[in-house]
Amino acid sequence: MKARGQKNTRDLKKKALAETIAKEVLECDSSILSLLVVNSRGEVLAVGRSERLAKSDYLDESILPKLGVVAKLITGAADQESALLGRMEFLIGAFKNQKIVLIDVPKHDLSLALRMSRSSIAEYVCNKIGVILAKLV
Repeated sequence: MKARGQKNTRDLKKKALAETIAKEVLECDSSILSLLVVNSRGEVLAVGRSERLAKSDYLDESILPKLGVVAKLITGAADQESALLGRMEFLIGAFKNQKIVLIDVPKHDLSLALRMSRSSIAEYVCNKIGVILAKLV
């Protein structure tokens, strides 16, 4: 029983950390429209949405768990090449009107999936996020 209680406490702490990360990251740059914070199993721990994102552009809640798994699958695949290329820091996908940025956060065993405006400078934003993450214990 004690081990299960410890696991629940760890899970609650990880979820609280994920919510803090989501809030601080969302506030760091106006180009971030929404984000997911995902654990190592692809479970969505926190969701952040900017006021700039129209309600009509919100994703259906039922699809969020699938997106969490996809984000972890992609970052995991990118990490397979780390011996050759070095550790993956972030990936950028450009679409017609937006960018999707996946950021690996190995220190906290988390990943971030950001939905950003197409005009954003993703590397600049990722550097700002790196500063935020470095401050968190």
